[in-house]
Amino acid sequence: MSSSTNISALYRELSDALTEVLAENAVGLARRGRLARARAAVKRHADYSESGYLQAVEAAFNNWEAMQNTGR
Repeated sequence: MSSSTNISALYRELSDALTEVLAENAVGLARRGRLARARAAVKRHADYSESGYLQAVEAAFNNWEAMQNTGR
């Protein structure tokens, strides 16, 4: 992972991957693999911060909740 990769893009990828896993109830290994790769990339980045990581996770849960509410 090069440090030139934008940490915001990595947080967004993490959030998207987690939202996908939550929406699919974690049934597919490929989806969980994507989440694991995104998480590892975020954690390895030079600009990683715990607060940024938690914001990405919170965004995923907010997206998932919105998806649940639209389905009703």
